[in-house]
Amino acid sequence: MDNSINVTAQIDTGEATSNRFTLKCQIIMTIIVGFTVILNILDIFIIQDKLMYYSLVGCIICTAISGIIVKTMVDKPITKYLLLTVMVLFVTILGSFLTYHIVLVSVIPILCSAQYKNNKLINFSYFITVISEFVIVMAGYYFGICDANMLVLTNQVKDNHIDPITGDFILTTVNANPWGTLPLYYAVPRCLVLFATIPMIKHLSNVIAQNARRETELKILGETDLMTQLYNRNKYVELIHEYYPNVGNVGVMFWDINGLKKVNDTMGHDSGDYLISAVTSAITEFTKDSCKAFRIGGDEFVVIGEGLSREDIAEMVVKIQSSIDKKNAASKIPISASVGYAVGEGKDIEKVVSEADGCMYKNKQNHYELKKKMGTTGILTSEK
Repeated sequence: MDNSINVTAQIDTGEATSNRFTLKCQIIMTIIVGFTVILNILDIFIIQDKLMYYSLVGCIICTAISGIIVKTMVDKPITKYLLLTVMVLFVTILGSFLTYHIVLVSVIPILCSAQYKNNKLINFSYFITVISEFVIVMAGYYFGICDANMLVLTNQVKDNHIDPITGDFILTTVNANPWGTLPLYYAVPRCLVLFATIPMIKHLSNVIAQNARRETELKILGETDLMTQLYNRNKYVELIHEYYPNVGNVGVMFWDINGLKKVNDTMGHDSGDYLISAVTSAITEFTKDSCKAFRIGGDEFVVIGEGLSREDIAEMVVKIQSSIDKKNAASKIPISASVGYAVGEGKDIEKVVSEADGCMYKNKQNHYELKKKMGTTGILTSEK
């Protein structure tokens, strides 16, 4: 029966949305790169054309790969890892050719990982970003826009490179050991700066997760009967007006507990709660997965199923009634419930519910009449 409540599962379904957002971020970044290529062609930027073209082609390929991943496996648990890996590759390609122009872009994959509310994924993103930083530094030195500081390895202010007599600008010798100095003086500091962002990103991720969980819990509380864990009257009214009129065939069972007020008055509310729990258990035990069960009043329950025939509904009624009778036989508290059922089109849901309700009241009248004579409960069904 479709009445189970699982907060974690409801939150996890948002991963598909997060995966699409990660792809969207990559698409936006690709558009921005394309825009910079146009500006470069117009001589507004002065980057070597082939570097811009290489960057754009790499970005387009990475974005296409991400698009295929989202299209084919958007709900898979591994998808987020694949998407973030491709995004880091995207950043690596940009950094290798454009180097210091896009140094801030390295943090984007880590920021994207925060939306998944998963600290393990944030650590994974940081790890592959660290690898990316080392690749960017070395590839940028040999193939990209080489930073002058990387070339001459200067750590002095401008005045220290100017001859005080001639005023000429003096450069030191060319970096003799780039494979030793660049990772140490460029990649490592960047990785440390990125690492400094991890606690804040994890905190934000946890806040997002807590807020999402709190919102889900509030939503569940707003639509769930706390005692029975069935949907409450608010959810019933919402679906009756907004959902069921748009479905095809529906079947409705209307259950009403017999004598609940008398049990509450004479035996106490604990006994009344026991009676409610016993009937709820019977209803949920034999209701099909295509059904939703609602507690719409203190002693009233409605079960609505989609695509069910009259025979399906009748079979469930017999099984539920049999379960109630067995519980009654083993109980010191009398347990019984009257039921009516009907089938019809979703667009006529209120009429179908009314028909089942009317049938239930006839059943209840028969119950009390038969109880006086025989102590039995009959089942009355609606016929069209």
